[in-house]
Amino acid sequence: MIENVSRRELLKNGTSAATMLIIGVQFITPGMAAASPSLDQFIAVSKKVTGQSSLDSGMGKNILDAFVAAGQGGDIATLIGDPAPERSQMKIANAIVTAWYSGLSPLPGASEVTGFNDALVWNALSYTKPWGSCGGETGYWGEPPSDQEP
Repeated sequence: MIENVSRRELLKNGTSAATMLIIGVQFITPGMAAASPSLDQFIAVSKKVTGQSSLDSGMGKNILDAFVAAGQGGDIATLIGDPAPERSQMKIANAIVTAWYSGLSPLPGASEVTGFNDALVWNALSYTKPWGSCGGETGYWGEPPSDQEP
């Protein structure tokens, strides 16, 4: 049985229901529920997933900003909050490692890098250095490295 409802009551109740729906969706939407991590938290989790003890904080800020801009701040916050990450969090962990080693932005379509000279790839490739970086005095390449014998 339908009761007679005034337009005023219908609008008031409909608006209240819509407001509650919108508020509820905001709390359950992935990425919106978790706050973006701080730079210190991001550096700490980056050290954990890369296995590196020293990371450049300037590059870290660039990487974190790019992840947040790509809508992945909540994924990083989840990874930070879980001392034993689940398999589902490996995707974001691998993306963090990739960003640190490549120096490339995780933001799709980004044309800038997050830190070319500080990318971890240069630590992994001991036989080379970033382009345009001087390795020593002119002719240094003609002598064997000091830590190796001829």
